[in-house]
Amino acid sequence: MSRARGGRAMSSNLVLIVDDNRDLAENIAEILSSSDTLKIDCRVCGDAKTALREAEQSDVDLALVDLHLPDGDGFELISGLRERSPFAQVVIVTGDTTLESAIEAVRQDAFGYVLKPFHGVDLIGTVERAIKQSSLERESEELRRALEASEDRHRQVVENMPAFVLALDHRGQILLWNRRLEEVSGYPHSEMLGTSGRDLIGETGGERRLPIKSGGHRLVRWVLQQVPDGEENEVETYAMGVDVSVEYERLRDKLRTERLAAVGTLAAGLAHEVRNPLNSATLQLQVLDRRIDKGQTDAESLKSVTRTVREEIARLDNLVSDFLAFARPRTLELRSEALNDLLTSSCELVAPEASAAGVDIVRDFDDAVGNVRLDSERLKQVLLNLFRNALEAMPDGGTLTVSSRRADSAGFASIEVGDTGQGFEDDAPIFDAFFTSKEGGTGLGLAIVHRIVSEHGGMVTAESAPGRTVLQVRLPQPRSA
Repeated sequence: MSRARGGRAMSSNLVLIVDDNRDLAENIAEILSSSDTLKIDCRVCGDAKTALREAEQSDVDLALVDLHLPDGDGFELISGLRERSPFAQVVIVTGDTTLESAIEAVRQDAFGYVLKPFHGVDLIGTVERAIKQSSLERESEELRRALEASEDRHRQVVENMPAFVLALDHRGQILLWNRRLEEVSGYPHSEMLGTSGRDLIGETGGERRLPIKSGGHRLVRWVLQQVPDGEENEVETYAMGVDVSVEYERLRDKLRTERLAAVGTLAAGLAHEVRNPLNSATLQLQVLDRRIDKGQTDAESLKSVTRTVREEIARLDNLVSDFLAFARPRTLELRSEALNDLLTSSCELVAPEASAAGVDIVRDFDDAVGNVRLDSERLKQVLLNLFRNALEAMPDGGTLTVSSRRADSAGFASIEVGDTGQGFEDDAPIFDAFFTSKEGGTGLGLAIVHRIVSEHGGMVTAESAPGRTVLQVRLPQPRSA
């Protein structure tokens, strides 16, 4: 048991025996020293003044006070002892009892009342109970102070956090509005307490607008936690928020810059691809002018030129169509479709082209692949692009392998399109717009494939080596598909 003031052993209990009868006081001290449960340090005080001085210098646990003292009344001493040693218990010891003195003892909040003569065992029992009461009161006060200190520390942490901290009661009214909120919003704590705060943080948190008193708002990302109120069995909501306005503006500027860069890249690519057929068509028209000037107007001479111009115009039309398909995607119309049926119909569409190119189509379908939620027209566009890319990679014939696989542990069904062509370099940006290794290609086919698959929530990857190239499309397959 620690003491803030010295004068005795740290583990002992200080008892003042306040009585002008020295012999009696020393007898009491001797009796108390025989306690088996407590270590008691007794100090004899012959008058009230000495007792008050002791209480001033040391923490007193108990004072046994005679009612009749040379310098005052025992009852008058109680308040003075308590002022100096707040946890001191007082037991009145007297041989002159009256109803009035008993009432006064209760009024002065004395712990007990002992009549002379008394038995030593009874006195020790009273003293032990009084000291226990003193200890309980001291521990209670220490706990209260520790709790207040802890609450103050936590309050300071909340107040000084760089994040926003807000709390709502079960009715949605504001209980807590920390300093950071005051500084940023301009609304003081006193003005916000008791007002409705549910609109500020929403029901589930996330990004919400925080109004600014001077005008405008800040974008705040909130995280919420529901905490039961033990006293009234209600739920309070605690919210922590981070100002993401600067982050949002930075990301918006970055996105704007990236979009402009992407538009520039697309425009440059489109301009490059458009110039090729335009240049070819222009040259052919110049050839046509020269032939006419020379009188070479026979049908065959003119048709060869117009045929080339027509082919270049068709190439331009394909380029524009592919570019629009890439740059202006339409909303998916998802339905549960049998993946193998879609693969079968797509293979049948490309079968005449494969036969003409001397390419065999091998189908390796997993019967358990089941249904997938997809936009059949858009995914058929993906498959035809992959099939035709594979056919173009095998100008001297070969094998086109089309496979399906049931959902893996991550929940993705897959399609694989393989060919036996020469393949491409590992670091080739095959999914970038306008990248192509084919003569006359637009370079948009695989870019469109990548975007459509991504819109389905899937992914497309490629592996290539001479004689074997495989493009894999993975599509999410919910259990209910």
